[in-house]
Amino acid sequence: MRSQVGGGTNQAALLASVTGLVHGSWRNVDHEHGSGGERFFLPEGVCEMPAMTMSGRQAIADGYAARRAAGDRVSRHLVSNLQVSEQEDSRIVARYALVLYAGHGFLPVPLELPQAVCDVEDTLVGYEDDLLIAHRRLEAVFVAEGNDSVMLRRRGS
Repeated sequence: MRSQVGGGTNQAALLASVTGLVHGSWRNVDHEHGSGGERFFLPEGVCEMPAMTMSGRQAIADGYAARRAAGDRVSRHLVSNLQVSEQEDSRIVARYALVLYAGHGFLPVPLELPQAVCDVEDTLVGYEDDLLIAHRRLEAVFVAEGNDSVMLRRRGS
């Protein structure tokens, strides 16, 4: 690891870019149901979820299409404890906690306990003047018994 993102104008800009990318990618899932979500990833990017691994933009787009096909779903992915570090090879790693609230139906959906709490690690790289996700790895730490997420099914189910 080269350094934690700290002070300085360049590092503040980097932190803002990383935060925007991370939040934007999950906002896309929540508000666009993942439509176009593959654009947050490199063409050969990988999105590794507990129930599936999607490699390449087309597979990621297909994964989000499967999520949409599961019916009317309302979700909010809440990102917290974001930690950003620069690596020796110019990659950037963003680690954070993700809390998922989700349900089926139309707003407002009755509030229940979160469906999951996950640890996420995003490896980011510069690509054509943008910062994109090369690899997203999501590890479920807590998963609700009634979880019905296409991408978060409990292992073995």
